[in-house]
Amino acid sequence: MKLSFDILRATFVVCGCCVLIQTTAIAQSSRDRKRVDDTPSAKSLEVRLEKAEEALVNEYKDVAIEFYKQGDKEKSMAMLRRLRQLSPQMAGLKERIGAINEELMEENAFDLEIDTRKTWELVGDVSAGKPFRIQAAGEYKLTYSTTVTVDGLPADKDSKEHVAEAPLGCLLGVIVSDGKPGKPFPVKAELRQTPKKGGQFFLKVNVPAGTRCIGKLKIHASGYLAPPSHR
Repeated sequence: MKLSFDILRATFVVCGCCVLIQTTAIAQSSRDRKRVDDTPSAKSLEVRLEKAEEALVNEYKDVAIEFYKQGDKEKSMAMLRRLRQLSPQMAGLKERIGAINEELMEENAFDLEIDTRKTWELVGDVSAGKPFRIQAAGEYKLTYSTTVTVDGLPADKDSKEHVAEAPLGCLLGVIVSDGKPGKPFPVKAELRQTPKKGGQFFLKVNVPAGTRCIGKLKIHASGYLAPPSHR
């Protein structure tokens, strides 16, 4: 009788363990299924990314508009450039950047005349990393007289008054930084430049020493080019 009771008790214990194991397995399966169900799909991730990008684009647009309203056109244009990286196909963005850039270039614009009889003439001060623009117009007469051999005129590459590589008579510019002049460069009818170093900006016509010039050229300077105090 005792043996039958022990067998019966053992059977209950085994059954109880089986039920417990089955319940645990069902619970684990339910948790695993829930985790699978909670894992976002590729489509939902793409939708979230699109919404995030849209929100960021709208934020850049709003900030750019606010900077412009406050008169800080440089920061407004910087925001628009970042926006263009995010959304390069956005209609009118390139044109808007160009329009603000043109507004910046025309701020603090001034006009002057360059007397071609003179050598380097000071136009104003330029800043490192800041663009400026020179627009020139006009005509002048030059007379150059020298003795020439059958070998012709040698190129004077070391001349500080004449640049052999540039067209004879064209308008030249040079930037003097810390009292040291850089290499002269052609300006011609228009020049837009962002100097690596700040300093004083000068203009003259590209003629060799001994040239007689008559006439004045009209200059329109704009951008980050501050006129000398005496102008």
